Amino acid sequence: MAHSTNNQTGHICPHCKKNQIETIATAPYVRGLVLAYQMGSKTLIGCTPCVKKKLFGEAGKSMLLGWLSITSFIINPFLITWNLIQGATIKPKLNEVNNTLKNLGIPTNSQAVNITQIGYSLAACMIKADGKVEESEIKMAEMIGMKIFPDFNGQKFRSILESRNLPTIQSLTTLLKDVLNEEGKIMIFKYLTAIAQSDGHVDDTEKNMLIQLAIGLGLDTQKLKQTA
Repeated sequence: MAHSTNNQTGHICPHCKKNQIETIATAPYVRGLVLAYQMGSKTLIGCTPCVKKKLFGEAGKSMLLGWLSITSFIINPFLITWNLIQGATIKPKLNEVNNTLKNLGIPTNSQAVNITQIGYSLAACMIKADGKVEESEIKMAEMIGMKIFPDFNGQKFRSILESRNLPTIQSLTTLLKDVLNEEGKIMIFKYLTAIAQSDGHVDDTEKNMLIQLAIGLGLDTQKLKQTA
């Protein structure tokens, strides 16, 4: 069934590429390892059917991968139940979606694009990708950001970094593809590349994020080489 076009964000769902974005949810998860465990959460943004499907998918992953440590074995049933309840009761949350997009620098129908704010959001995604946030990484991102963006503000960047409503980089880049011009896309890519290379080593997680970013933004790799 087609969704109403009234009071919408002006963005297409990054998952189905058909319906309008209309809701948001945070899916907590735990992954059990033999000697340890990993906990985290994913902010899911899109149309209601897709976010519902993603919540059920996260519950399914936790059913398969969340049992191999004592702590995860205890926590996992609660997280599975919560994601199943969210999936079953999810509904449109346009105000929350609009506020999240605004904070990320992504324009809705009445807003202009904020390239610096987008830089904050994607840099935060990269720093948080490995599940831990180190002060040295934050300071490096701030230092590089001040060289690339004239209006970079460290306090605003840190507030984005502390936000729990941070969509995955796949969702962000899908939204940004039609929002940014070529110059803006290259600027953002250079910023994240500089952050990844700042410690002298680009690990696999960072490399995958950069690949996802380039593909998601539809960047011309030849142009990237020429402007490097």
